[in-house]
Amino acid sequence: MLNCAHLESQHQTGAAPSPSSLTRFAIYYTPQPGSALASFGRSWFGRANDGSTLQAFSTSGLPGSGVAKAPAAGGRYTGLHALFRAPFTLRADIGLDTLKSRLIAFAARREAVATGPLTLARSGRYLVLRPVEPKPALDWLASQCVSAFENFAVDEDEDGDANRHLSDYQRLLLRSFGHPNVMSEYRFSIALTGPLDAAHLERISQALWPVMEEICATGVTVDGLSLFGDSGGRLPMRLLGRYALGG
Repeated sequence: MLNCAHLESQHQTGAAPSPSSLTRFAIYYTPQPGSALASFGRSWFGRANDGSTLQAFSTSGLPGSGVAKAPAAGGRYTGLHALFRAPFTLRADIGLDTLKSRLIAFAARREAVATGPLTLARSGRYLVLRPVEPKPALDWLASQCVSAFENFAVDEDEDGDANRHLSDYQRLLLRSFGHPNVMSEYRFSIALTGPLDAAHLERISQALWPVMEEICATGVTVDGLSLFGDSGGRLPMRLLGRYALGG
């Protein structure tokens, strides 16, 4: 397993956005700080969830050759995370404090969920970590999270050209909840790469498996929900708070 302790002293923290400038928010699972998965994520992506820039993980230490650095996903990249509520624009009549209070209360009334063993898998053009066996408790938590914050979001227009590949049902989910993979379409996963071709995904998967084997064998516990915010996509999303499930 990677030893990333030396990275802690190499933060290059950028200026954090002020609360008044934040317009979009999301709810994710992020690993418990200090855990093996959190340490891997910080080094693999070269970025902490709070937006700090770190020394990126060097692929020269991975077995095999020709493994290029996995690209992150666009301007809202936040580091290692799993989706629970897709980025949404907060209604003008709801403040950040109200959103935080609702999430704290929501998390306190839900129990932590163990993923069980994880595996490296392809999800479309992405490499992800996901449970080997289905976890209905995680699916239910995600559905509750979407429903609980539905009235906090501004309705947004669907971009038809960008979503031509979606089914009619997924388009309905996108219009209703801002993301096509929610409710019955949801499956808990932690993205490790941006979109890549199949051959590249396979090379990265094979190279990462020795690094990830121990984490995958034990799995992780989804023990908190993290609130992120950005300024309408102009900044990478930044961690605003991590709130424990079960209080």
